[in-house]
Amino acid sequence: MSYDFENKTVNKKIKTSNLFKIDKMEDYYLAIKFTYRGCIWNGAIPIKAKYQGVDIPLTKDDVFEWAQYCYEELDPGKYNVWQTQQTVFWDKKNAEDTHLVFDALNGTEHTTKWLCRKCGPVPKVNPQAGARIKKLKEYGYHIATVKKECSTCGRKQFFDLLIRLPRHPADNQKRFSIPVALRNKILNTLPLKDACFETVLQPNEVIIDHKFPSSRWINGETRNEIDMSIEEIQKKFQLLTNQTNLQKERYCQRCVTEGVRGDFFGIEWYYKGNKYWNGTSKADENGCLGCPWYDLQKWKEEFNDCLSKNLNK
Repeated sequence: MSYDFENKTVNKKIKTSNLFKIDKMEDYYLAIKFTYRGCIWNGAIPIKAKYQGVDIPLTKDDVFEWAQYCYEELDPGKYNVWQTQQTVFWDKKNAEDTHLVFDALNGTEHTTKWLCRKCGPVPKVNPQAGARIKKLKEYGYHIATVKKECSTCGRKQFFDLLIRLPRHPADNQKRFSIPVALRNKILNTLPLKDACFETVLQPNEVIIDHKFPSSRWINGETRNEIDMSIEEIQKKFQLLTNQTNLQKERYCQRCVTEGVRGDFFGIEWYYKGNKYWNGTSKADENGCLGCPWYDLQKWKEEFNDCLSKNLNK
């Protein structure tokens, strides 16, 4: 049985309400109230969302941690940054009809609100907006939908809410979140330091990185079970900072598109293979072996061993 989130207080700024399912989908959202300085946002956050690859375990610790993350991301103070990011995204798209629906949902206020699909701003730009909203979800936008009484129409209508979380198009690469219990186990198993620079980290500074990059997943990720063994943890994860994690992502994205593996800050050495990707398919993890960014600790150990042997010749 999952935790009952009805009228639960995460802290003085966050209060959860009912968990609800999106009509004709398997997506679930959690109604929530965020209190910021100067405003209150009565909205919802995704718990299970197909197109964005969200799948939060229904435990108190996991949902409360996710709610805190969403609270910080949806801070009205980040409105200008959000707008700039979306302008950059849409400037590269040739999808005027979908863009118009996005603008209607997004509005110009520092927080979004539930909008009636019958008499709100959306039907004014597209009277059949359902398909466009689905497309927005495929682009990675989070949009919750509920059916409720409309004070203007006087009838039950569908209401949509754009949630200004970072876009995450799943692209069929289903990701499973790491439950709090497993996260604690990982941090107790792996050395609490950045695998790249060996910097000692605090738990709140850690990014738990999948050694095999999500950019190469085809069928998605295997579920992160709480009872994962120490050997499985050591094989699957490494610890990075946000900075080094972004550095790895850039190398991996280039490798996927150009077939050229990353170097270690100018050092082009690989304990297996060479700088060119040589997997049998995009999702062949063996093609990552030998790349410094796949397993930074092992790469450094192999590099130092090779260096030592050459010096002792």
